[in-house]
Amino acid sequence: MTNLTINNKQYEAKANFKFEKLADKKYKDESQELSGLEKIYQDLMSYKSSALVAFWDCATAHYKKEQPSVDDIEEALTKLIEEDPENLDQLFKEAFQTVDNSGFFRLQLKEFWNNLDLIDKMATDEIEKEQAQLGKEMFLEKRRKLNPSITTESLPNQQDS
Repeated sequence: MTNLTINNKQYEAKANFKFEKLADKKYKDESQELSGLEKIYQDLMSYKSSALVAFWDCATAHYKKEQPSVDDIEEALTKLIEEDPENLDQLFKEAFQTVDNSGFFRLQLKEFWNNLDLIDKMATDEIEKEQAQLGKEMFLEKRRKLNPSITTESLPNQQDS
């Protein structure tokens, strides 16, 4: 269970319909045709601090009127990181695992990984294929680091690796 203390109150992160609704409303990336969920998911894999704020903003949406503000979330995260910089790694892992292991997003994220698996198959020349393969391997390695409980069977097909 992923929790964050904000203004002396414990908040539990939930990756559910309210998460996705707020993610699409506030964090969707139209330029890359990414849903809000996919944008947060990719940004967590890229260790972008803003992704932690976006994650907690969406993961506390189920609190409705008691949902903490983005400023309060930023302050709570800042406090944790300043107390011990090692907390940053744990914050990313917990946020990523909450989304990656969510039953609500299981099929959507499976589709995300299947689409990533197709990129090198759409490449038109060897250079593009090599770049696509390297990009795919980078994302898979980041996923393994952030979610060590992921088994080989749950990763996309890697016959060509």
